[in-house]
Amino acid sequence: MAALGHLPEEVMIEILSRLPLESLLRFKTVRKSWYALINDPNFATKCFCNSLHQQKHILLKRLVTKNSGNQQNVFSFLKFPLPFDGSVPVYDLDLPFDEDFRYFEIRGHSHGLLCLTDLRKDIFLCNPATREFQKLPRSILLTEPLDEFIRITSFTNAVGFGYDSKSRDFKVVRVVDFVELPCYFHPSRVEVYDLSKDKWREIQTPDRWSGIQTPVCGKVFGTPCFEMYHEGTYYWWANAKIEGRTETIQSFDMSEEVFRPIPMPKSLKGKREAYRSMGVLNGSIVLFHYPWSGNGREFDVWGMENDESGGVSWSKLLTIGPLYGIEKPLVFVGSHELLMEANEGQVILYNTRTQQFIKVPIKGHERFHATVFVESLVSVKGGNNLTYEF
Repeated sequence: MAALGHLPEEVMIEILSRLPLESLLRFKTVRKSWYALINDPNFATKCFCNSLHQQKHILLKRLVTKNSGNQQNVFSFLKFPLPFDGSVPVYDLDLPFDEDFRYFEIRGHSHGLLCLTDLRKDIFLCNPATREFQKLPRSILLTEPLDEFIRITSFTNAVGFGYDSKSRDFKVVRVVDFVELPCYFHPSRVEVYDLSKDKWREIQTPDRWSGIQTPVCGKVFGTPCFEMYHEGTYYWWANAKIEGRTETIQSFDMSEEVFRPIPMPKSLKGKREAYRSMGVLNGSIVLFHYPWSGNGREFDVWGMENDESGGVSWSKLLTIGPLYGIEKPLVFVGSHELLMEANEGQVILYNTRTQQFIKVPIKGHERFHATVFVESLVSVKGGNNLTYEF
């Protein structure tokens, strides 16, 4: 470390930016100048871009039962790339959760940050690498019943998190539904949280959640592994009024702050006794379609392409299976390697080309969630007007 101090500043910065984040976090206490450097958004951006090619992980969330008998969400890193010989290294993360996170779900991740929510009122941002943890301010839309005569209640319909490349800021979007008892549904409203300002603000959507006026039609479906953020856009599975009342993929552009419905593949219409989930394969969005239950399940994988008119088209890429004892796909970790949840809380790594699989040495209950993850130094502390240009 002493030798670094005698190098030209630009050389020292280049060397430090290529070190593991664990080392950088220790180096913050070595010098005041290093502390300032490591906290600098420009340095965080440089480190992240280097890590994209060097230090990818698989982040896995699972529900486990502790020795006390209580259930708890546990987050673990699987080192990338995953070896196909059964020797997958697993590292549990010691995160500073002081709330009941048993039912908290991931609602997007970007540039090393996670968004966690109970889908009621509380939303948190977390950086697993730095162990920073921040509860977002109270919603400006969620309300309590006004009085015993005017019974209007509100609840969270959808939450999504991502990065806005135009404002160079991180955002959380929340869709709030309003019901006046006994059963009158008011239009949904939308609020956006800006990390740099640490504030919520309401946005006016021309069609109010793409024309959806009630939670009956606009309710986001809670299905395993469907919701995700990818390259500036967040995606949900929902009902929408497209070609009549039907299911759709609902998207939100983090930069333009507009919603856009995306039709499902036509051949899937009406097939309701099946799960849909989303993923990314070779940089492009894919849609999984598979039965709710049964042995010998087949998993169809559809690829999405944007056309010149601004719409999308779908093509079936492959069918996986039939597979026995498999619950759901989790995440593609390579062109042919797919992490999947198996029966009895097991996780397997399946090769779609050779049709071979190995068991990953990790167990849990249902509600597995996995994603390719890159660590970063980005801070979750809001309100400092810091921006990050990636």
